[in-house]
Amino acid sequence: MDGNIAFTDEQWNTLVQGVAEAYDDLTLKKGFMLERIGSIQQLSLTEERRLEAEVKDNDGIRRVELALDFPAGGSCDCTDRKPCRHQAAALMKLARLHGRPVSALANASAAAAASAKAADSSKEGLPALGKAARRQTDSVSPPNSTSDSAVGSDAGHPTNRSASRAATEEEQAKEASIEQASVLAASGISAWHRRFEQAAAALAGRTRNPKFAELTLAKIFEELPPFRPGIEQLYRLNAHLFVLKTMISSSTGYYAHLAVSDTAAAMQQCLDTPLADREDAQVTERLSETIGLTRRQMLTEDREQSAFSQAYYALLHHWAAPSQETSPAERDDVYESELQYLMDEERELGRSLNRQAWLGANAWSRFCLKQDAKARALLNEAADKPYFSLKKLPDFLSPLEEKGEWDRLLGWLETFGPLLERARAGLADYGRLWDGMLVQRPETEEVMWKTLSGMLPYASDFYEAKLLERERWDDWMDFQLATGAEPSNFKVTDLAPIEKNAPELLLPFYHQAVERFVEQRNRDGYKRAAKLLKRLEKLYKKTKREERWDVFMAGFNARYGRLRALQEELKKGKLML
Repeated sequence: MDGNIAFTDEQWNTLVQGVAEAYDDLTLKKGFMLERIGSIQQLSLTEERRLEAEVKDNDGIRRVELALDFPAGGSCDCTDRKPCRHQAAALMKLARLHGRPVSALANASAAAAASAKAADSSKEGLPALGKAARRQTDSVSPPNSTSDSAVGSDAGHPTNRSASRAATEEEQAKEASIEQASVLAASGISAWHRRFEQAAAALAGRTRNPKFAELTLAKIFEELPPFRPGIEQLYRLNAHLFVLKTMISSSTGYYAHLAVSDTAAAMQQCLDTPLADREDAQVTERLSETIGLTRRQMLTEDREQSAFSQAYYALLHHWAAPSQETSPAERDDVYESELQYLMDEERELGRSLNRQAWLGANAWSRFCLKQDAKARALLNEAADKPYFSLKKLPDFLSPLEEKGEWDRLLGWLETFGPLLERARAGLADYGRLWDGMLVQRPETEEVMWKTLSGMLPYASDFYEAKLLERERWDDWMDFQLATGAEPSNFKVTDLAPIEKNAPELLLPFYHQAVERFVEQRNRDGYKRAAKLLKRLEKLYKKTKREERWDVFMAGFNARYGRLRALQEELKKGKLML
């Protein structure tokens, strides 16, 4: 478009007047919506002031041509009554590019109608005023004269016309709203996000915190068009993705982190509701675009972040996963396609690619295709990189348990043991899965112990708990002696199962601890040694080894008889022979 061809004020006023005369208000409102969502693909203006444009609509591209000096004419290859919304949208885009108020064109017809209404009201008021004056001067006229009745009758007509006009405007507004929803649904999520940006512009100066996220979403949903259920779900999800991206890219700190967490939680609530109209072509297309957006954000987010990774896997799991009725071949096609998208992203993003996120996503698709060896290799490579976290990965294990794929689950439990150790992740769910595995495959218990021992020392507490749970008393005691654990680290209730089932195993545990406390050569060590000796005395009596206890104490007193403070503590505990 030639930027030198501009509007003079006279030309602009002439154009607005021509639009007001030729276009009805509903057509202008529809045109305004098309322009707002970025439907104008190309626009050119010749020196003869002829406007040519291409406008994207639901069912393709519409080609528009019209003369600025005669906006009522021109042409468009759509089937709508002329002049049409596409012509109106092209005129408004031209006005925006030249710095003229788009609202003047969008409201031209309504403004002209309001002016005409005001003029009519002014004319109708003059006869009434004359009659009122005559009533005041003519004292003999009766209060219920014919002239008075005429005035009352005339007064009712404007009210009826106003009610009729209000109903018409309400119907037009409803039609415009439905049309807006239809246009937005067909325009793609890039148009949605431009709309989100316009809504958020009013909050540009606010601090990025949970309140900012709440206000931004409220602003976006303030004028929510009447979408069909599936499109509305996707629209709302994209609004949360927009806020999430805004928070992550523009701010840091505690409150920003809190806002990100709240937004991610709200987004998860959106995904928990099944997606309606899954088979609808528009829903399928918008879903594909949403996955593409989320994938790109995941693959470019900072290594410390995991919000978009979680959103990506939740979206795949809740809304994009093949249904149970899907054939194996169709199911494989879904994940093969996702792998291809990931390969394309790797080439396009180059050095800006978050390699760790890419490896995790690739591993998940391989896992879904039952290519377990490749998936394990990819996960191990991802785990070797900094900032590895299982929060950035989906749940690989629970689906196998749910489907009863015990052989695959065993292999993945072995794989995830070291990964959990590296990520310092919680082990409660991992242990529960092992319990289920042992119920189905009791012969795999030794595999579990081998895997858990490879996770030490990180999994020490979990390993000890499992040993006690499986009543492996000897192994538990060997582990305590090997790690130099102190009996004082355990509550009496923790050791009660061993005292009940294998009390003799505690004897060396207590003896070694007593010697270590005495070697400290201080009062506190002596007190702790005396307490353990009392527990030893009970154990010897419980195992009916009183004679061995007496022999031990005689030797103990002989060795440490010169330690006066120790002897005092032994006397307090009534441990002297």
